[in-house]
Amino acid sequence: MGFKRFLYILAAMTLVLGAGVWQGLVHWSILPLALLAATAVVASGAARIASGFFIPAITHYPYADKRIALTFDDGPDADFTLAVASLVEKYGGRATFFCVGHRAERYPDLVRRLHERGHQVGNHSYSHGKWIDFKNKRGWLQEIRKTDVALARAANAQVPSAFRPPYGVTTPHLASALRETGHTVVGWRVRPFDTAVQDPDRIAQRILTRVKSGDIILLHDTHPRILPALEQLLPILVQDGYKFVTVETLAHDA
Repeated sequence: MGFKRFLYILAAMTLVLGAGVWQGLVHWSILPLALLAATAVVASGAARIASGFFIPAITHYPYADKRIALTFDDGPDADFTLAVASLVEKYGGRATFFCVGHRAERYPDLVRRLHERGHQVGNHSYSHGKWIDFKNKRGWLQEIRKTDVALARAANAQVPSAFRPPYGVTTPHLASALRETGHTVVGWRVRPFDTAVQDPDRIAQRILTRVKSGDIILLHDTHPRILPALEQLLPILVQDGYKFVTVETLAHDA
């Protein structure tokens, strides 16, 4: 359900309930409860990128040949990014790295090398700040465009077309900004919570028990558990017939 449609429905419900209160058919106490329920629906929609509540997001494609997209957020990282890329390459694949703008400015060589080696580089905002979800449209446009410039300069290539919202949270202001910039919003269907789960084996198993052909998988190239998790995960996926491609390739071939 789109945000505008939700607002229309909420307004209609409010009018109906208000009329019911006015006519004595509904007790006034139901109004704050209805407002609370509506707020919960909005919060849930904002936090679940797969819901497409504010703006549509790609989470998977219907493939029968076991192609999947491994995606890595929050880099580039001097310790792990290229090691992650090398592991994916070892098994004949390529991945998508959603980079934070200020980190791309700090490590432009890493962005360039990812691009040269055939990996996809995407936009993951400039600051990835804790309060970024409260930015207005102008603030979001600055975040997105500043990151585009940083990534394009680092890779010496065209501006990336893919964007992943920090924390996977969408808002009306972000949606409005993205409609102006024209970025494709990329979510995920498999998320092992690798930044919270401390055991690399559990990270791998959480993916293996959920993955299906055409899935986009969310991981992070910013912590020491990612390499042992991938070392366990990737050979099993390859043995099961999976191929690792970028989100761009997944979309193009769909």
